Amino acid sequence: MDALTAADLRTVGEFRLLARLGAGGMGQVFLASSLAGRMAAVKVIHADLCRDAEFVRRFRNEVEAAQKVSGWYTAPVVAAGVYDNPPWLATAFVAGPSLEDIVTRHGPLPAAAVWRLAAGLAEALRAVHAAGLVHRDLKPANVLLAIDGPRVIDFGIARAVADTRLTMTGAVIGTPGFMSPEQVQGFDTGPASDSFSLGSVLAFAASGSAPFSGRGVPSAALMYRIVHTEPDLSAVPADIRGLVEACLAKDPGQRPDLGRVAAYSTSAAERLGLSPAAFWPPEVARVIQGQQAALTAQIEALGAGQAAPFAGVPPVSVSWPAGGMTAPSARVIPGPTLPPGLSPGLEVAPPAEERGLGPRQVSRRALLIGAGAAGVAVVGGVAGWALTARSSGGPSAGASSPAAAGSTLPTAQSLQQYYGAGPRVTAAWRLRTGNAVDANPGVAGSLVCAGSTDNNVYAVNAATGRQVWTFGAGAVDAAPQAVSGVVCAATTDGHFYALRAATGAKAWAVDTGAPAVFKRTWAVDGTTVILASDTVAPTAYHAATGAAGVSFSTREPYVRALTADSGVLYALDELGTLYAFRTATGDEIWRTQLLSEDDPPGTSLTVDGGSLYLGTTSGTVYAVNGANGKVRWEYHPGSGLDSDLAADGGLVFLKDNNGTLHAVSAASGHLVWHRTGTATGFYGVAAAGGRVYYSTVLALQALDAKTGTPAWAFSAAGNAEFLSTPAVAGGLVFIGCHDDSLYAIKA
Repeated sequence: MDALTAADLRTVGEFRLLARLGAGGMGQVFLASSLAGRMAAVKVIHADLCRDAEFVRRFRNEVEAAQKVSGWYTAPVVAAGVYDNPPWLATAFVAGPSLEDIVTRHGPLPAAAVWRLAAGLAEALRAVHAAGLVHRDLKPANVLLAIDGPRVIDFGIARAVADTRLTMTGAVIGTPGFMSPEQVQGFDTGPASDSFSLGSVLAFAASGSAPFSGRGVPSAALMYRIVHTEPDLSAVPADIRGLVEACLAKDPGQRPDLGRVAAYSTSAAERLGLSPAAFWPPEVARVIQGQQAALTAQIEALGAGQAAPFAGVPPVSVSWPAGGMTAPSARVIPGPTLPPGLSPGLEVAPPAEERGLGPRQVSRRALLIGAGAAGVAVVGGVAGWALTARSSGGPSAGASSPAAAGSTLPTAQSLQQYYGAGPRVTAAWRLRTGNAVDANPGVAGSLVCAGSTDNNVYAVNAATGRQVWTFGAGAVDAAPQAVSGVVCAATTDGHFYALRAATGAKAWAVDTGAPAVFKRTWAVDGTTVILASDTVAPTAYHAATGAAGVSFSTREPYVRALTADSGVLYALDELGTLYAFRTATGDEIWRTQLLSEDDPPGTSLTVDGGSLYLGTTSGTVYAVNGANGKVRWEYHPGSGLDSDLAADGGLVFLKDNNGTLHAVSAASGHLVWHRTGTATGFYGVAAAGGRVYYSTVLALQALDAKTGTPAWAFSAAGNAEFLSTPAVAGGLVFIGCHDDSLYAIKA
């Protein structure tokens, strides 16, 4: 903090400027006082940027969006003068040190503090993303530490600079060392970019250095490392390394879901002894309080007219053990009386390798929501970071408890959200497999088929639960489908198989190069299978023989979603163009430009009642007239979409990435009802017979489709996790489980 200079403004809007806090690529930041005496940080934009009309326009748009951000761990925008000269914005002032300052002065944070930090930052980024923003410059200097948790500053506003064609000095687009690979390469940066930056920030907090940095390394070398080399995490404690590795995945699609990061990190901090009553460990809290006190004294001096140039907050004499706090080999954390069904404490066991167990297999789906190689295995209902499935014949790793879902003790509502509301029901049958079943099951005629993490597809008699055959296809996540006596299954590495429904023998196969993860890369119609590829236009194959037929001409060969119905193929290409073709001839019926390239589909195409439904990663649901391609309506749930939609009985059902289930009128696009949930949007919904079904992670939940009223819930023994979209047929609901089972429950 420095005193104002003679050239500085003394007032901005209704704020009285008191001192200089710092400067950045966008402008100067001042400590200010509101009319009511509240402290604020006021950012005044550089004069050079103000002369650029495009920047000013973008700045206004970004500030308006940033004002919508609300969350416990953000410093919200409290006022702005976007039409003033110069423009400015004011955020809530946090009287605490930055993460950069506290680690530089005192060394890496203890492990428990890093877990608390991870939970708070994940929640902050979720709030930013929910407002349609991406931070783009998350770094230790932009994380302030208050006594009740971190505060993220400068969210979203960096886009105004990044999207403006400026080359002048000071127009900083990001901070080398904390940027994502796609940001370094100038590609589109979505929320996953912030997840990468989160990993870098956590590595800094846990080790004292960024994962790609080094003393004296130039920016160009840092950027090369971020894109082409693996991070150096040798100094990051082992139990935190799994989370950091997951965040630092080069592929944005492999980075963790932030809701699960927050839930797991909170649980990990509490397992290390932190009470929900205090955010930080005592030694970290003392440092923050000491620096807050010194800063408060300086502000009081400013108010009394005694301000003088100030070099910084004096360090507080506090230290913590090298390497931070570590968990004992076993620890039970006592707590208040919890609702029935919950353990009174969380018991922590050593990692599996320390208990003499071999390495455990990792769920494919867990990789998409933040699996890590290292972590603490937890007994008594709390899962480790990797969401591990057990190896064949090995003991179960356990499942997440409601206590792992947030920073507070379970409430009646959170118990319902995790365990499912309504009467408990039992399974009609259960088939045990060789490993966890976290793939979406599919009904194929009289069979129900699903992939297991033992890389087999299991075909089961849907009525009796008797295993009919298995096929070693590899990693299969998308729901298998039947046509003309074969079962269609596609793997996450791009292999498509047509398997004889009676025996499971391979009828034919094609290497499409288009991974089938959650969303289909094929469609069936009559006796035809249409396959999508990343380099070749969609092509029809005879289902029984595999003989190639007609092709379907799209502007871009890579088709992101496709489905077929009543002799018509609907396909969405990489450019966002939606097509309708006749499946018999390949003739185009119509085409429409539905999506932009920067808002790709997050769901498959769903057909019902002559309409197509599709959701995007940014959070728009489109209803399209199947006859002419005209958009009938749009619906905005307030969060992105990554799981498939379902339509039944005049309603469209979708689960957004915050876990909220929406029922929307198929006729008008108006919301009929919604229900707050806990599971992320990766696991979609199924609807049939007047009911809608979805996973709450610890339960399969059935609701009345018209009202959203809970009908029943099913939970597996030991609260094993359900991490897939259910399937419905023949009066039964099918879902895979992490207890190495496929279940059928009466609908």
